[in-house]
Amino acid sequence: MIVPHSLILFDASAIVAMIVLAYLSRRLGEALKIAPYHLILYGTSVLIAAAAIIDAISNDFNIRVPQGVPMIVRLVSGGAAFLVCLRYWSWAFVEYLRK
Repeated sequence: MIVPHSLILFDASAIVAMIVLAYLSRRLGEALKIAPYHLILYGTSVLIAAAAIIDAISNDFNIRVPQGVPMIVRLVSGGAAFLVCLRYWSWAFVEYLRK
């Protein structure tokens, strides 16, 4: 069983990573004239925060929430962030694989 309080550090680090990637992607998008997909990264950080809040509230107030719901929210958030980052940062993989 996953202890929800141990996920707080994971959630906080994921939120910070999403915000940093959104900032860097915004700057890169302005330079490459890409549509503002970086806003989705801010949305994914909000989804991760919502999953953390659901975990905290369900444990503290003994509210029955299926354990899979916050995990699915994290999964959807991570998948969306991956696709957005792939759109902005795909050139880095090409440059790395050329070596």
